[in-house]
Amino acid sequence: NNLRKIYEAGEDRALLISATGTGKTYASAFATRELGFKRVLFLVHRNQIAKQAMKSYRKVFNGTVSMGMVTGKQQDYDADFVFGTIQTISKEETLKHYERDHWDLIIIDEAHHSSAASYKRIMDYFIPRLWLGMTATPDKRDDNLEGRNIYEIFNHQIAYEIRLQQAMEEDFLCPFHYFGISEIVSLDDKMLQATKLTDAAFNQLTSDERVKHIIEQSEYYGYSGNRVKGLIFCSRVKECEELSKKFNELGYRTVALSGNDNEDKRQEAFERLAMDEEDATEDCQPLDYIFSRDILNEGVDIVEVNQVIMLRPTQSPIVFIQQLGRGLRKAPGKEYVVVL
Repeated sequence: NNLRKIYEAGEDRALLISATGTGKTYASAFATRELGFKRVLFLVHRNQIAKQAMKSYRKVFNGTVSMGMVTGKQQDYDADFVFGTIQTISKEETLKHYERDHWDLIIIDEAHHSSAASYKRIMDYFIPRLWLGMTATPDKRDDNLEGRNIYEIFNHQIAYEIRLQQAMEEDFLCPFHYFGISEIVSLDDKMLQATKLTDAAFNQLTSDERVKHIIEQSEYYGYSGNRVKGLIFCSRVKECEELSKKFNELGYRTVALSGNDNEDKRQEAFERLAMDEEDATEDCQPLDYIFSRDILNEGVDIVEVNQVIMLRPTQSPIVFIQQLGRGLRKAPGKEYVVVL
């Protein structure tokens, strides 16, 4: 209803601010259906998310419109509803496929990225009847800079807002138990966030002593459910790899994922993390933990995650809330998530 009011008042931009796990994709699908838009572009930044979104839309539209994807691998340019990756859509040759006013509605998922150059290219080219941005985290550290403020980009038109606190109160999300634990390395945040680390500093991050400390704390604070299904966020890829190796030597089943891993490898890891012991086969064993730096921040819905360990400092409220949010979806047998 709010979106309709904004649109009917002649505005062409609106923002939906909605906590991770509260159903932004479905909300946009229902709004699209109710407002009767016929040609819709849904923009995401990863293949997997385009697939997930299309699946949700199919449930809402039930075969009444044609749907397809425009990504590196697949080009269904002529579908009524296109789910496309920003990387492909922002290319000159993709834009040329469409008249500037081709789309009635363009939805930008994870709209806090919309100040980036690739999004800007798309927003400068197309003239839809309405732009709808969706994000859980509109507040960025560079909000005061020209052209970087997300509220400004969407003309300060907020269609609806449900933040983490309210989502918790309304029982949309899984409660979390949050414990702050002192780090045993003597590196300060500035050193940890530096691009290059000295060998000595790196060895501190991956020392046997630190591994023991992490494992002791994770066992002490535990998880809800019959086995741990955890995500561990580190400050660099090499640290993920080394810690994963050490955990495995101690009998844990873990993998390290980075941006270099393809979609299939990631998907396989997510499925192994989510699976139960009794579903294990010789070829496919469950995982206890996935280590990563930041590829799991957005658009990954492993609802079964019951423990999140943050081994990285961050100054970014967006990164912090996103990583916390990975554990907040509800799942059978999971009463709460433990955040360390």
